[in-house]
Formats: sequence, structure tokens, C-alpha cells
Amino acid sequence: MAEETEKTKLEQERDELDKLIGKGVTFEVEDVRFRIEKRFFGLLKKRIPETYKRKFSIQEPTLGTLDRLSREWVEFEFDNERLKSAEGMKAARTMAAKHAMRCAKVVALAVLGSDLLIAKPGKHGVVRYVEDTKALKELTNLFARTIKPSLLHRLVVLIGAMCNLGDFCNSIRLMQTERTTTPIRIEDNGV
Repeated sequence: MAEETEKTKLEQERDELDKLIGKGVTFEVEDVRFRIEKRFFGLLKKRIPETYKRKFSIQEPTLGTLDRLSREWVEFEFDNERLKSAEGMKAARTMAAKHAMRCAKVVALAVLGSDLLIAKPGKHGVVRYVEDTKALKELTNLFARTIKPSLLHRLVVLIGAMCNLGDFCNSIRLMQTERTTTPIRIEDNGV
């Protein structure tokens, strides 16, 4: 009976994960733009800042996006022992200074997904794909300004779930050549 409830819980968790991956996740950040107010018949202009909400969505990443995310994740350095020591706050501040922009870039990569690549015409009708570095830099700077650590934590958890690394690893396991083409060894019995 307990085994059935555990199996049911796992199935429900898998269904929720599939729904999350299928629908994606949206979040909002506040940004600032300037409204121009004209005075004295348009001779003088005053820029008035106003805040507005920008909505972003994170979908299941493509394999290329997974590769870009992994390239950023590999660069993170995390010294757990130093964080637990007496200099823990100093270590945390150092990590914040060192990795804040990288965290913002990870969120920007997840938001842009495959839209990061722009199709450009090449020679002989070949299509080339080039990274939109301007859009990536703009979003990275926006997220560095607006995302708080509490939201970053939630987004990182969701990005990890959206990456669907379990299915990725299972796909690799299925494609592994050793599983289907392993030669049968014939032992030498001294003959």
C-alpha cells in the first residue's frame, strides 16, 4: 500500500514537471523608461522617469541553449568550506561581486533561449546563425539591475527544472553504443 502511494506521488510529480515544462514560466521585473515632456512650444524638453513592468517567459531550452547555460555554470566557483568558516560573510560578498553578472547572464540565456540566434544569409543560399550579443547584453544588464536574490533563487530552481536534465541524461543513456553493440567476448580457454 505504501509502495502504491509512493508510486502515485512520483507520477504526480512527473505530471507536474511535464506541465511546467510544456507551459513554461513567466516572471516580471520593473524597469525604468523616460517620458519626454515638451515645454515652451517644444523648445525645452524634460525627461520624466517612469517605472513599468516587463514580463519574461522561460521555456524548455533547446540543446544549443543547454550548451550555453552549461558553459556559464561551469565557470561558477563555490567554496562551501570557506562559507562555513569565520570569514563566511566575506566569502559570500566576494562571490556576489564575482558571480552576480554571470547569474544575470544565466537568466538572460534561459529567457532568450533559441531566440538568441539570428539567421543570416551566407554564401550560396546557406543560412548562418549568429548570436545576438546585443540582446543578451541588454537583458543581462536589466536582470543585474532588477533581480533580487530571492527571485534569483526561485528562477534558478525553475531553470533547473525546465532544463529537463533527467530526460537529457536518459536520452544519452539510450544512445550509448555499448548497450546495443557490445561484442560478445570469447574467452581463451588455452586451446
